[in-house]
Amino acid sequence: MKPYTDFEPPPALAVTLGGRRRLAELQKLHSVAGESLLVDEEASAVGILRIEFSWPLNDGRTIGLRAVYPDTFPRLRPHVFLTCDPSEYPKRHCGSEGALCLLGRDTRYWQANMSLAELLNENLAHVLDGTGAEDPQGEPIEYWWNNRGHARGSFVLVDSEWKLAGYDEGTVDVLVTASRTEIGRTIRAAILRVDAGDGSLLAERAAPPPAAIFSNAFCASFPWRRDDQLSLPTGSDEQTMSKVAYGKTYVTCDGADIRLSFTVSKTELQHNEHGDAWVCGMAVQEHISRPSRRGPRRRDTVASIVPVFRDGEIDIGYRVPSVASLRGKRIAIVGLGALGSPAAVELARNGCTSLHLMDDDVVEPGNAIRWELGASSWGTKKQDALKRFIEREYPWTSVLAVSHRIGSPTCDPHIPEDTDRLNELLDSVDLVVDASAAPGVTYLLGDICRERGLSLISVFASPNLHGGAVVFHHPESGCPVCMAHANETPEGKSGHIPYPNGMNDESTLVQPPGCSELTFTGASFDLKELSLETVRMAVDVLSSPDEWTVSEVRTVNLHNLKRRMPPSWRIDPLERHPDCGCRS
Repeated sequence: MKPYTDFEPPPALAVTLGGRRRLAELQKLHSVAGESLLVDEEASAVGILRIEFSWPLNDGRTIGLRAVYPDTFPRLRPHVFLTCDPSEYPKRHCGSEGALCLLGRDTRYWQANMSLAELLNENLAHVLDGTGAEDPQGEPIEYWWNNRGHARGSFVLVDSEWKLAGYDEGTVDVLVTASRTEIGRTIRAAILRVDAGDGSLLAERAAPPPAAIFSNAFCASFPWRRDDQLSLPTGSDEQTMSKVAYGKTYVTCDGADIRLSFTVSKTELQHNEHGDAWVCGMAVQEHISRPSRRGPRRRDTVASIVPVFRDGEIDIGYRVPSVASLRGKRIAIVGLGALGSPAAVELARNGCTSLHLMDDDVVEPGNAIRWELGASSWGTKKQDALKRFIEREYPWTSVLAVSHRIGSPTCDPHIPEDTDRLNELLDSVDLVVDASAAPGVTYLLGDICRERGLSLISVFASPNLHGGAVVFHHPESGCPVCMAHANETPEGKSGHIPYPNGMNDESTLVQPPGCSELTFTGASFDLKELSLETVRMAVDVLSSPDEWTVSEVRTVNLHNLKRRMPPSWRIDPLERHPDCGCRS
């Protein structure tokens, strides 16, 4: 460090706009901090500004600070740290390493024309005294411990609904996968059960662990203990790990002895809302490949932190409360092509409890260009590929896969007919989605849903994909046949609903080599506009069914006959048509 008055700016600081701004920062800070301002010459030689100084407060205190300016300054803020013990200041504003929260974390709070000197004058005293405005957010201790983790790619799954208050120790049953990768030892685990010291059950996992992660896992028991005095991680790694990597129980897996230890500590999980934080310490002793006559030889034990993730029912979907209506719901989807497959995956991603999927087509390299999954699904029936993918990646969603092509005649008494398959598909569902893009199937589903009192959402695109529609059919309002009548009603007449743009233009249809049918040439990024609107409509219908008593047509325009354009939607009510038989 060198006094500012003796500091000569190197070219790395002087020649760029950001560099000149840093030099201006030094001048402003020196005008207040005076001779206490020191500059790190080695860092400045490579264009990084690191400084230390003492900052006077209006009440007579002088605070020692260190500041580091990122190379992206002034667009991004400098980082400021206390050089004294931070424990005497509010933890909400002063991190364990002395980092100061002078502004909210969001980058919008820092403007390029701001200076650190102005920020310190305005906010430093408030930060140190715990006064002034602050972000309404909690400071969960596990966040800071997770960031000290060195077990890259590793994690442990817990549930936020578990309540362990009043208990001090016990054991946890943990599902574990362990492997050595290019980035080191990787541990992925899910706590299945939490027991008290006397063996009584305190909590257990509700959802099945993701099969994509735990297909080759084993179960082991490890200790947990409560430490409500657990502080934020500070000091050396050895000091840090000694607090949480305390367990003696180990399992041997993949050429290593592995110990996991769990510490539970009361913390502020959300703003002014307290609960249990989980910290996982891991100690690994790798075996040397050539064992001695006495058995495996082992390397030194290496301790690290395994990050804790939360995947309980309230954790999944917490960031998107609007999709809570999908929990506990069953949705049937007929047709799993370019429109139905994205809708199915989105519904699963957002927490739908059960999907009933019907199709009989096979994923090929050609049709995969518009399909939701990639090459790993080639040669697989669409409903089966989606079932495996969804249940592997979104374990809270179960999938019933029904293999059937509606309207295919059969004389074999052992092959179920349309009615049997549709009864299986529609059993106990709350909503039906028709993505078949086949008018006959749509009319049939309209009849069945009206008889069963089910709402139907139908989605289709025009052959040239210049437009499309997502239609909600209430069982006591306009049906798919009413929709056809409304399309044929002359423009300007009551009840007229225009066809989607390009609906009668089949000039762009093509027959791919080896395919028995003509197909459209639209891209998935246009079709997904319709799939996503289908999901949005499903969420809204299930959230507020009393507000959806009249059928509704949402038509999108994607093209102006010259070029693709941003999606433009119109909405029309669809009443029962006087010439439709659904009135009887």
